[in-house]
Amino acid sequence: MALIGVALFFFTRELGTFPAAWADDSLFMIVARSIADGKGYTLPILDRPWSYPYILGVGPTLLLPVALAIKLFGFSVAIARLPMLDFLCATAFCMYIFTNHIAGRNAARWTSALLISLSAFVNTGKPVLGEVPGFFFLLLGLLTLQWKPRGSLWGSLAGICFGLAVLTKITYGLVFPAIGVAWVASALRRDWKSSFHLTIVGMFAVTIYLPWRLLELLSQPGLLRDFLFLWGGNENHTAVPFSFLLSHPTTLFRLPFLVFGLFFLLGSIGFWRLRPRLSFSLQIFLPTLAALFVLYFGSSFLWYRHLLPAHLLLLPFVTMGMQVILKRPFTEIALITIVALQGIWQLDHRGASYNAEAMNVATTIVQDFSEKPLIIQQAEIFARLPENTQWFFLTNPLITQRLPAPLGILSPAQRCLPILRKLNGKDLREFGERAQKIEGRYFVVSPPSSCPLPPA
Repeated sequence: MALIGVALFFFTRELGTFPAAWADDSLFMIVARSIADGKGYTLPILDRPWSYPYILGVGPTLLLPVALAIKLFGFSVAIARLPMLDFLCATAFCMYIFTNHIAGRNAARWTSALLISLSAFVNTGKPVLGEVPGFFFLLLGLLTLQWKPRGSLWGSLAGICFGLAVLTKITYGLVFPAIGVAWVASALRRDWKSSFHLTIVGMFAVTIYLPWRLLELLSQPGLLRDFLFLWGGNENHTAVPFSFLLSHPTTLFRLPFLVFGLFFLLGSIGFWRLRPRLSFSLQIFLPTLAALFVLYFGSSFLWYRHLLPAHLLLLPFVTMGMQVILKRPFTEIALITIVALQGIWQLDHRGASYNAEAMNVATTIVQDFSEKPLIIQQAEIFARLPENTQWFFLTNPLITQRLPAPLGILSPAQRCLPILRKLNGKDLREFGERAQKIEGRYFVVSPPSSCPLPPA
């Protein structure tokens, strides 16, 4: 009961304001609101709606529940995040069940405490993002593989769960090579029943996910380029793996990554000790998948969101790893200390943005620009605004570079409209007096002098 109480406190606390809605979270809310308003599964880019946009990297398992909440209760950031509370609670429950099955009730309790006090889990799970919902479906698949490691019916159920994980968040596509590695390991042991079972798992996972990806592919060209961006930032980074990590090595010395190193050590020790209790498929699948997420994190942008699934996969084994290293009561003291420090970190609003700039800017836009045409190039602003035919949405400059033509290309008339966007020092020097500050880093950039003056 104490764990449930603490979990509900952290999950519901400041739901609409912390973490502050940001680029990805808001982009997904824009699409969900479009669905709720009856405009279809579309992302409005200027005056061109993009149906089934692959650039989101998430699927209907995330956006449809959010759209339903908006349809039922109206739009606000807090309302859009209500379904995320369900995913957080369901993930915590499944984590308890999985850990209890392989390590016992005491370990399950400690794992739950480590999970609900983890800022990265809660503050990634509350926004409209795909990592935690995808992990929920992944956990369901792991439970199925552990509970019934063989059999066509259970293999199909596990495959459906893994397919839903990938459908929810594209980065969970790493389950496919992990299944492949487990299949090869079973074949080398001549364990044909396990190999057949894993074949069923893989086939159903692909069957669930592939039709949606094909639908996105048919909407607009450019899918391969988007995959390269997700893996390494751009084609050059992809050609040289870990180039971003090599150019930013000091990032790994930030506290969250150092903590992950500790959990990686403890989780690895605990996994080695508990591996006889796991089905053979999971003995191969789990470490392979965790390693793939670490490799993906290192080869991409060094975002902790990319590392979070590996962190969560290790949690069920951390208590055992601690027990191997320390004796009682030092194990309990160490775990209590970690949980307490994680809880204090989260209570102090660390690990995520608490900035109200975007909310204040949206209020200013409603007050001062309701009768003026404006291109809004920040999703976290546009998501908060009421519908207005004078306002056009355009993704931020980084995402706009990835949009397929003609999306994102301003018409001659649109080039002469003011644009709301974030500006850095270099941008401010470029735009000079054309940049009108709204608040913080947000500015309205007036059209260039070559544009005709608007009518008085």
